[in-house]
Amino acid sequence: MNQKFSAARPSWVWNCVLFFTFLCAWLSPVAHSATDSPRVVDVGIYLNNIPSISLKEKKFQVDFVIWFRWTGEDINPIETFGIFNGHIDAKDGIVTKQIGDVRYASAHVEATIFRNFDVAHYPLDNQTLKIQIEDSKADGRLITYRPDKENTNISSKITVPGWAVGQFDSYGSVTSYKTNYGDISLANTAETRIPRYTFAIDLKRSGHGYFLKYFSMLFLSAALTLAGFAVRADLIDTRFFLSTSAIFMAAITGGSLSTSLPETDEFGMGDQLYHLTMGLIFAATIIFIYLHKASLADPARAERLSARWGAGLAFGYVAATLLIVTIR
Repeated sequence: MNQKFSAARPSWVWNCVLFFTFLCAWLSPVAHSATDSPRVVDVGIYLNNIPSISLKEKKFQVDFVIWFRWTGEDINPIETFGIFNGHIDAKDGIVTKQIGDVRYASAHVEATIFRNFDVAHYPLDNQTLKIQIEDSKADGRLITYRPDKENTNISSKITVPGWAVGQFDSYGSVTSYKTNYGDISLANTAETRIPRYTFAIDLKRSGHGYFLKYFSMLFLSAALTLAGFAVRADLIDTRFFLSTSAIFMAAITGGSLSTSLPETDEFGMGDQLYHLTMGLIFAATIIFIYLHKASLADPARAERLSARWGAGLAFGYVAATLLIVTIR
């Protein structure tokens, strides 16, 4: 019995050695990749201007200077970077230099970027514009973008009609695209990781002046409709003239909304105010007909009802308008 155990012992030992060797070889790349950190590329932006913003076309244009700092000669981000969800219209003024062991490059860029704007509260909307830089030739596991917050800034001369320029920020991230882009040499579950740098700037509506200017025609049409209750109930032709004129005035604002905003299923603030006003005009027209019939039987009672209905509709319209504007 002892002889059998002694003879089998070397085989058992060798099996353990082989298993341990295989385990170490399998874990070695995992441990190595866990300790390796991706190479850092510093990125910064100086925003010169925001030439235009089109809410309807869901795009905006930016003019900026971008720079990169990195080590090594195997990458050149100033040549390989691109704009996420947009395109570069012009890139010039490229400057490259060596600063000790660090390579530096900068360029002046004009770009068009597409964005789904939140227009639910237009024209009291606030927007955040984002310039997002990606490098499709860089591996997000090996390279990471680090924002150069110390030197990133915006020009004090930036003016955007209708908005006030607010705070800005920048940050780096890694974006994952779960696709092999049709490369059948890779598994269809392949994942591409790309470094991304984001520069974001807030635009805020400056006061309610733009709001009053935009909806002045709509509110005037409501006032014109309510003015009909000051006319004698038996003068229904005059009242109809006022309400009909109000419809055309309100339609001007409705048309302006459709030309300024993109097609959407969302029922925004402008749509609510427009339909509220059209509802007021329709309700007033029905009441005008009722009061005209009442005036034939009792003119004094028709006048009292006219004053009450006019005050009630005016109060309801103002209250509903304030509710729509203030709730966000």
